[in-house]
Amino acid sequence: MRPEAYKDTTTGRGLKYHYYAVPAKEPKPTIIFCHGFPSTSQDWRLIVPHFEQQGYGIIVPDMLGFGGTDKPTDPSFYRATLIAKDIVDILNAEKIDKVIGVGHDWGAFILARLANVAPERFYAYAFFAVSYTLPDPNFNIQDALKFTKQHFGYELFGYWMALSEEGSEKLLEQHWDTCFGLIWPHDPELWKTHMAPLGVLKSTLLSDQRFPLPSYLTEDDKKTMSDVLLKGGMAGPVCYYKVRVNGQSSYDDSTIPKDRCIPPASSPIFFGAALKDYVCIAEAGKQTLTSPAFKDHKVTIRDFDADHWLILSVPDEINRELGAWIESVSATIPNAHL
Repeated sequence: MRPEAYKDTTTGRGLKYHYYAVPAKEPKPTIIFCHGFPSTSQDWRLIVPHFEQQGYGIIVPDMLGFGGTDKPTDPSFYRATLIAKDIVDILNAEKIDKVIGVGHDWGAFILARLANVAPERFYAYAFFAVSYTLPDPNFNIQDALKFTKQHFGYELFGYWMALSEEGSEKLLEQHWDTCFGLIWPHDPELWKTHMAPLGVLKSTLLSDQRFPLPSYLTEDDKKTMSDVLLKGGMAGPVCYYKVRVNGQSSYDDSTIPKDRCIPPASSPIFFGAALKDYVCIAEAGKQTLTSPAFKDHKVTIRDFDADHWLILSVPDEINRELGAWIESVSATIPNAHL
């Protein structure tokens, strides 16, 4: 991804967003890529060039709290529908009417809310690791912890509690080597034992254990990623968890009209399931998209024998599968520019 292709814009909320932007070559549409936690637009560095070379327009924001984008530390700024509106402001700044949306991790969650607040701006949606997330005004973290413990044998989201505690950003920053090796695990099953269950993330970080890097990252990758993430600090990024735990996300979902709780049936959906993801369980994601609510949708599901970070670990497979799907979608749509 070329440094000279980055831009800045100020959204309607007065927030500066830093983003990668390449115009489409007609008649190709534009694709927007939304990354997750803790990441930057560079998470897509092995995916974007493939589509850029084919003439697709590209928009890749540093999401709120990361990279060159503003990093407020008030959790209320991180309500998903508000971030979704920020993304629409970026499209407006680029004078792009409609796009194909691609999201990974928290970026997939934001993409789902884009489907709720601005479905008219999207041709189609592709989700990686995290499937489409239905609005849930009744979401309660304690209920979620009990449910996942009963069904999977451990709390999938126990680490949310640690990340939402006061001062959690310091815990991550002061034990960064352990944190890095845990977030990007050499063995995906570490998430089942050292991160996801209630209480174990904090104890793992305090132990200062060192874990080998996964095969898809080098020491240079670690240094580059760490330098950017630590420069910005983790106080903003942990707000993605705080807003889910403190109930603001549930309130946010309550503002979504019932007739906008799922994407329009006319919008194709792709789900790239990570079979070795032990938090964002692939089968759970598939259940959502095969439920009666999506019976009229054109849903494409592809399995990847990869951990949560499949956009880094199996980029060639993703470029092939996502590329074929986007080609089929783009063949049915007109020019995406205003």
